[in-house]
Amino acid sequence: MNLKWNIQTIGGFVLMAIGIIGLISWGGISGLFGYMFALAMIAFGYWLWRTSDTTLKRICSGLVMLAGAALIIFWLPKFISLILAGAIIYFGWILVRIGQSQGYRNWK
Repeated sequence: MNLKWNIQTIGGFVLMAIGIIGLISWGGISGLFGYMFALAMIAFGYWLWRTSDTTLKRICSGLVMLAGAALIIFWLPKFISLILAGAIIYFGWILVRIGQSQGYRNWK
């Protein structure tokens, strides 16, 4: 693969590097796992609520769903950083593609 090195390509690679570093350092990946765990807790609590036959099971399932909702609120900044890092990576990729399609046309 022969890359055309221009300002769009270099800027795109820089943006993608910032986005990847942001995924790790801003905590986006841990936010994703936190959201998956919280959604699993809510789903398990709902399943337990539907299949419960005693009041104690209903109380416990309500507490599990409440804890899952609290985790979703707790991990919200991490999830926002995940979306932000993903957007930075996406715009970097767009810049790389624009730079590869234009070539040296704009350099006079």
